[in-house]
Amino acid sequence: MEHQNVLQKRWPCVAGLWLGLSLLTFASTAWADIVPGEYSASAQGKESPVNVTLSVDKDGKITQLTVDASHETPELGGVAGKEVGKAILEQQSLNVDGMTGATETSNAVKKAAAAALTQAGADPGAYSQAKAKAAVADQSITTDVVVVGGGASGTAAALAAAESGAKVLVVEKAPAVGGAGKIASGLFAVGSSLERQKKLTFTTDELFHRLVDYNHYLTNGPLTRAVVDKSASTVDWLMKYGVDLYLSDENTQQAHNADPIKWRIYHHYKDSAAAFTNMYKHLEEMGGQLMTRTTGKALLKDEQGRVVGLIAETADGGKLTVHAKAVIVATGGYGANMKMLTSNMLTSNISSLAWANQGEGVKMAWEAGAAKWETQSALLHATKLVGVDPTKATGFNDSLLIRVLKTPLLWLDRSGERFVDESLVYDTALWANSAYSVGGNYFIVVDTPTLQAFSKGKLPFEVSGAGAPNPTGNGDFVALVEQGVKNGTIYKGATLDELAASSGMQASRLKASVERYNAAIKAKKDNEFGKKPSFLAFNVASGPYYALASEVVSLSSTGGVRVNEQLEATDQNMQPIPGLYVVGNNAGGFFGSPAYPPYQGLALGFAYNSGRIAGEHAAQFVKQR
Repeated sequence: MEHQNVLQKRWPCVAGLWLGLSLLTFASTAWADIVPGEYSASAQGKESPVNVTLSVDKDGKITQLTVDASHETPELGGVAGKEVGKAILEQQSLNVDGMTGATETSNAVKKAAAAALTQAGADPGAYSQAKAKAAVADQSITTDVVVVGGGASGTAAALAAAESGAKVLVVEKAPAVGGAGKIASGLFAVGSSLERQKKLTFTTDELFHRLVDYNHYLTNGPLTRAVVDKSASTVDWLMKYGVDLYLSDENTQQAHNADPIKWRIYHHYKDSAAAFTNMYKHLEEMGGQLMTRTTGKALLKDEQGRVVGLIAETADGGKLTVHAKAVIVATGGYGANMKMLTSNMLTSNISSLAWANQGEGVKMAWEAGAAKWETQSALLHATKLVGVDPTKATGFNDSLLIRVLKTPLLWLDRSGERFVDESLVYDTALWANSAYSVGGNYFIVVDTPTLQAFSKGKLPFEVSGAGAPNPTGNGDFVALVEQGVKNGTIYKGATLDELAASSGMQASRLKASVERYNAAIKAKKDNEFGKKPSFLAFNVASGPYYALASEVVSLSSTGGVRVNEQLEATDQNMQPIPGLYVVGNNAGGFFGSPAYPPYQGLALGFAYNSGRIAGEHAAQFVKQR
């Protein structure tokens, strides 16, 4: 570099010639082996493989590029696939911006394009130039209430504030609203009009006392009371705004059959996409404004410590300043931020199927003075087989093994110790909680005759309706697990000692656990954990033996910021931060830590009710200001 500077100073013409020859040499190296033509490659996105097909000419120019992200979430990955592909073609570069909220799909497009270029004989590194961004003018907006996030809690907050007379702006980082609220199945409510039609007589007192008792009174009592009491009217309120709901007479979680309140209060969407379309149509009619692809970055405070606005970034990278009398943070937690999730949950043995929420909202609230609360709390729902992703297991060979996952076989922790009554597999939350209790992962230990029984389809018990969708069809389960052994995701041993060696379990613990379990099956009595005789069906006695690793699944975080019953963010002493409201998966105090209570629809119910309560109180606060 020093020699180059000397050349430029003393012999500028020679220096220019030297640089030109260097670039020519690089170019000839980069493009020398290119074979013009059309090439295709794929890379794993959020939900599915993303395919890229491109054409290059002899000079390495990308002349055509198409992206197939049709199996990604349409409003996120589907949009990101097209936009990132278009940017690569226009800029002739892989160094293009991804789309906020669809990082995995964006990266998949770039990886697949790089792989296709490699097939053509091109050097992907030669496509690393970045297009200079044009300067974008700053923007400023004034409103009464700004809602950060357009999922279930943010949408409810916006509607409630608008109907109370406030001028409302919603900023959403994704290109579409709904978030996890659109992929959820439904919400809880006690005493709704739909329940009365079915002559169901559950009371808010009953659910309230069950929740606080389940959480050992670690929950925020006034907040829990407010949410449960609000739930019935919120169902009717949502239906008024075009959310079509119904009560199902069928239950997917068999463990809840004996306790109807756990599932009969679950109000299902008929069409979640239509629900959000309708809600935002009503919001617009009330004067509400929506800005998508706009990401909240920081909260504004005045000299009195009141929150008075938001700094956000628009899709084109511009700065947006929102002046407001109240801010409602509804950004969905930090479930997709694996660094935060594993740190707070104290284990890396968690698979996240969360929406693309990175914790922006909780961080903003903390920086504004809100107290951290209930950070060790996640929406743990069921488990998944390591190496088999239930959201992508559309192939026969992968998905059939989910049947082994979702039946009450022998579960051992990573040391080889049995730890629970395995019939918890019929309850989404308790199944996940038990897995979390041993660090988040465990082994399902089976012998060859058990797998052969699965191949014949002769099972003495139901496959659980909790967790991943149940696979259909039949197959050779021994062959399936053998493929997992080859892939390194399933462990095998001709003897239990060999299984211990391959899996990392302690041989003495493994053999003792199997011996006790086999004795329980023979006696049809489980003295350790009380498993019912009907579930004591398959012993572990004839090798080869197999250990299928399973890992707990998190759908989101469920806490982070301390709030009161009005959903105002508070400090450690429960003193409100004026003008700041925090709702949905950002708000701590409803679920308890870290276990998710086994009542269906709690997360979406808390989202809608906390948002509605916050919106109402924010509008009142604005009027007082």
